[in-house]
Amino acid sequence: MSKNLDELLATALTPDVQPKHTLNEQILRRAKEEAQMKEEMKNGSKKRGTWSTKRAVATAMIAAAVLAVGGGTTYAAWRYLIPQEAAAELQDKKLMDAFSGEDAILVNETQTYGAYRSTLIGIVSGKELTDYATMVGGEVRADRSYWLLAIEHADGTPMPETGSPEYGKETFLTSPFVQGLEPWKYNIYTFGGGYSEFVQDGVMYRMAECDDLEVFADREVYLCLADENSAGVINEAYNFDETTGKVSRNEAYDGCNALFTLPLDRAKADPEKAESYLRSLEKTPEEEQAEMDKELENLPESQRKEIEEGEAQTEILRAFVQTLTVDNIDDLCEKVADSEAVVNVDWDSDWVEYSTAGEAGSSGGMRMSEFKLLFPDDAPRISVQSYGISGGGEDGRYYAQICVLRMDEDGTITCADYVPKEPYPFA
Repeated sequence: MSKNLDELLATALTPDVQPKHTLNEQILRRAKEEAQMKEEMKNGSKKRGTWSTKRAVATAMIAAAVLAVGGGTTYAAWRYLIPQEAAAELQDKKLMDAFSGEDAILVNETQTYGAYRSTLIGIVSGKELTDYATMVGGEVRADRSYWLLAIEHADGTPMPETGSPEYGKETFLTSPFVQGLEPWKYNIYTFGGGYSEFVQDGVMYRMAECDDLEVFADREVYLCLADENSAGVINEAYNFDETTGKVSRNEAYDGCNALFTLPLDRAKADPEKAESYLRSLEKTPEEEQAEMDKELENLPESQRKEIEEGEAQTEILRAFVQTLTVDNIDDLCEKVADSEAVVNVDWDSDWVEYSTAGEAGSSGGMRMSEFKLLFPDDAPRISVQSYGISGGGEDGRYYAQICVLRMDEDGTITCADYVPKEPYPFA
């Protein structure tokens, strides 16, 4: 069906005509954005694939878990679920009521870039709008914004069902940006974001949330949809004007980098609250540790012991990693089979991406200025990019994995995952 025909049909339909309310499957995903991600983005770099027990458990408690669906331009309103229906599918009665209230904003704007068509259906902000509380520092974070996106293949092929083997191979980042704030530093990760999603009739519906965006309503506030779930894509896909503070799409980006401007009510802006909130994001390591300690106090003893043991094992791994050099890594570690991949470095660019081979590998990126500090010349050397601990289950064993960038004698830079050779230095 063509877009023109969609638009003609839309004008002929009354607002109460809605799609069928049927789902084959749904999936709820909790965004487990690592506390370390905050610091890495503040320093201008991004790393993924670090999986220590401490972060995996603690961030699961902090992260949010509700996502909405997207509408589109006028013709899209009858094609997609409305936010209330999406919230109902996610079994969130409070959010369903919130999207039915007077504070909800229906956007219904569609943008198509790269291989995807994305539709921002609506957004709502307020206090205690969900049945699923978000805990930060042992306290409920109640003031939140929720938005619904519909994501489709631009060529009309259905998005994979959540139960299919293909599901999860296509990843997306939906994030807010605020005028005057560097998007690589202030985004869904730092704003305590999360999402849930499901697929119906070939359309992926993602309900995302973060801390209240209305406090910034006296500035331009944006929502992005990019075709890679990483902080690094922000630098590649979007531009930041340091003079005006505005965020825009990078027209040279070869992929999906939709960018919506939210029609927020300027009267709801709260500059004083916004500044206080931004100051709260600049916490010292001591303050963050105090918050973590408070969260641990509220956990059952069994979970607390698990986290504490994970922390102890991570410290052992940290000490081990610090002993690794280009001369001894092959003696102390084994390279994970088929994980090595060449890093294609454009030394004249501003950013470099790296990843190991395979779907379950590690990946990341950093500013070129930092990359050059790691590899200032052609001498063979290694740089550990991430490491983590898993395990501690029924057998009590812990397992380590280390992501390493390596420059060989011929100047080739590779990225590979390593594991310590047995006997492991871990319990």
